[in-house]
Amino acid sequence: MENIEHQIRESVAKVIKVPAEKIDPNADLFKELGVDSLLGVEIFATLDKQFHIDIPENRLEKIKTLNDIIAVAKEKINAR
Repeated sequence: MENIEHQIRESVAKVIKVPAEKIDPNADLFKELGVDSLLGVEIFATLDKQFHIDIPENRLEKIKTLNDIIAVAKEKINAR
């Protein structure tokens, strides 16, 4: 699963144009890293394309950090 975490971190970093190693996994993506709603949509579209996971809209509202994204992605992948 660490490989998935790394891939997610790299994907998010690419979308928000921040080096992956500079993303604190507990930082609020929206408040601390400047992600707006359009970048948020792009992040989740990228993850859907990369991992074939669809995150329901009601879950998207609760995702604030990289660790939140990783947790939901792992949950979806493990549910297959």
